[in-house]
Amino acid sequence: MRRQAGFTLIELIAVMVILGLISVFAGIFITTGVKGSIAARQAQENAQRAQIALQRISLELRDVQRGHTAGSAPVVTATSIKYGTSEPSLGGARTLAYDAVNKRLTLTPTNPGTAQILADGVETCTMGFTGAAATSDIVFTVTFTLTGTSAPFSITVKPRNIILNPVTS
Repeated sequence: MRRQAGFTLIELIAVMVILGLISVFAGIFITTGVKGSIAARQAQENAQRAQIALQRISLELRDVQRGHTAGSAPVVTATSIKYGTSEPSLGGARTLAYDAVNKRLTLTPTNPGTAQILADGVETCTMGFTGAAATSDIVFTVTFTLTGTSAPFSITVKPRNIILNPVTS
């Protein structure tokens, strides 16, 4: 009897099992790397969007001078701040608000009255103030979290002008 050269069925099955295991582990490794890369990119985009919104909020609240009407105080709720600004080019009353239904943070000037989106994908948002006008220590605080980000973004702004004690409603 002649002996034939080649692979036996057992050897072929063993090679297929080993290649299968290697491909499964390689797939898991690649998938984990891609998911990590996507998560890092999302976190970077969220941080950039939040930074832009926080800078705009800072610019807005720094120039608070009054409430919606002359001689009135700003109105602060848990999700909005209504105020008038001392910046002549901005003029009129303005409202910084959190829209929980559409999950966005908006700024609405009285004229033209169209809401400008500062940040979308906002999961939670709180607004408030501390201090008293008598001591000129009023500061506004805005804190929010974005979808896909666990850490909150926050800013505390002290207006340049002496203002009346904000009213809560």
